[in-house]
Amino acid sequence: MSVLADRVLVRPVRESDVQALLPLFRAFYGDHFGEAFTEENVARRLRRIGRAETFLVAEEGGRLVGFTSLRVVPAIDPTPYAEVTDLFVVEDARRRGVGTALVRHCEDLARTRGAATLVLLTGHANPDAQAFYRRLGYADYAVAFRKRLTSEDAAAARRRS
Repeated sequence: MSVLADRVLVRPVRESDVQALLPLFRAFYGDHFGEAFTEENVARRLRRIGRAETFLVAEEGGRLVGFTSLRVVPAIDPTPYAEVTDLFVVEDARRRGVGTALVRHCEDLARTRGAATLVLLTGHANPDAQAFYRRLGYADYAVAFRKRLTSEDAAAARRRS
């Protein structure tokens, strides 16, 4: 399934996209990627998330200009909820509808998969993204916390159980 919004095509990632994704991943993840930006590493990560997430790319004029990843999560609630786990648009394609096309495509996919809610996360230090999501009708919802888990944490958890 793909969506064409004006000149932006949103579609599922293909194996042949890996090389074109390298500079986008480098720009988005920077030092937080955790390993070298190689085609092999990016392809492996895309295969790994393929079981749990739908990775989409935005293409404009044959060039990849953005990506996002959608996860639909079963919940104790009667309906699952969806999460956009990443969203990135290259600098020179911003404010041209690419991000909107990616988010709207995620909303449509989430609905078809039974989700009643879509949650988006972005950094505290990213006011542009926050303003973008608010313009699309999203509201502040929760405060997120994160902890890096180490092998020592895992060993302590096993001892407690």
